[in-house]
Amino acid sequence: PSIFRYALPFEKVEDPVGWTIVFQQYWHHSFTISIIYFIIMKALQRFMENRKPFSLRTALVLWNGALAIFSIIGFIRFTEDFIQSLYKHGIYRSLCFSCHPNDVAAFWSFLFAISKIVELGDTLFIVLRKKPLIFLHYYHHAAVLIYTVHSGAEHAAPGRAFIAMNYFAHSVMYTYYTFTAYGRRLPKWVSMCVTTIQTVQMLAGVAVSYIVYRIKTESNLPCQQSMVNLYLAFIIYVTFAVLFLQFFYKAYIAKSGKSKTS
Repeated sequence: PSIFRYALPFEKVEDPVGWTIVFQQYWHHSFTISIIYFIIMKALQRFMENRKPFSLRTALVLWNGALAIFSIIGFIRFTEDFIQSLYKHGIYRSLCFSCHPNDVAAFWSFLFAISKIVELGDTLFIVLRKKPLIFLHYYHHAAVLIYTVHSGAEHAAPGRAFIAMNYFAHSVMYTYYTFTAYGRRLPKWVSMCVTTIQTVQMLAGVAVSYIVYRIKTESNLPCQQSMVNLYLAFIIYVTFAVLFLQFFYKAYIAKSGKSKTS
């Protein structure tokens, strides 16, 4: 039975079995989408080489604002299930048993997977505005898309924690981007907080994966995540953690040291 206090009429995945089959049959196309995404962005970068950057201020405010609102609502609606599961059933059941396929959380996890395709549009704004495009950005978008779709195909239970964390991080991140796109100059500590939240999310992802690994290898308890998906989570979250820590050091610590020296 649903543990949600209320559910809106549209917060239900119609034919959850059918959608699961779609994810299972076509999840590998996330690689195809990622490759096409990379090729198109590289082609656009070449196209923009000798052209003036577009402003796109209004479009960027609307884009980031829409994703911020979506992430905030998604965090509120999805996390209710995860928090109540932790409170009532503890860590093991919350990380090793996925949410009910007809529940509100399932609806918002489905939208979460779709949003990973939509968020590829972030790169389009960077390229058309001729802003610096780092490897972390490419890798983050492509890897998250592939892992999310693969997790959806097998209903990987630890995804409950990953989705909750990502919804929260994106709520903060896209809200920050909305203000900066609008032209608000925010203190440096705000951007540091955003990067810190993102980095902590990656480290927490490593911790969750380690807990599940211990459960699967040191106990006879069932856990709804394949070893392939678990290893994929380890690889992605460890590399994310390293890249975000590296970015944090270069953006805030190294720059701060240089400014003091100068």
